[in-house]
Amino acid sequence: MLARTVFATTICFAAPCLAQTQITPEAFLDQAVGKTLTFSGYKSGEVVGTEQFLSRDKTVWARTDRRCTYGQIDVRGPLICFIYEDHPDPENCWMPFIDGEGLTVISRSFDIQRITAITEKPVICEDAPLS
Repeated sequence: MLARTVFATTICFAAPCLAQTQITPEAFLDQAVGKTLTFSGYKSGEVVGTEQFLSRDKTVWARTDRRCTYGQIDVRGPLICFIYEDHPDPENCWMPFIDGEGLTVISRSFDIQRITAITEKPVICEDAPLS
């Protein structure tokens, strides 16, 4: 619980603490499954990549260079974690938030990304996804 409080407090320093409300990974997945989300840097606004949520436990991540990889989703308490075939870091975890502008995710290392588009279009890959 203390780690969660420290995490939430630090978020206020990393990004404006407007009316952001933490949501559960399950609530995030309710909005994401069957959709493709575009992630952009919170401050820069530059697109980081797009992710198609194939199911509650599988995604396809497309970088800005359109190279793709499959990912496994693992929910760990308030965190949603992604383990990609080409980047098997088990600590690639994010905490989802919602505010008046939409969804935001914040990583354990305090990288902040805003979901800038939600569509039903599949990701476009220059190469076939791994596996």
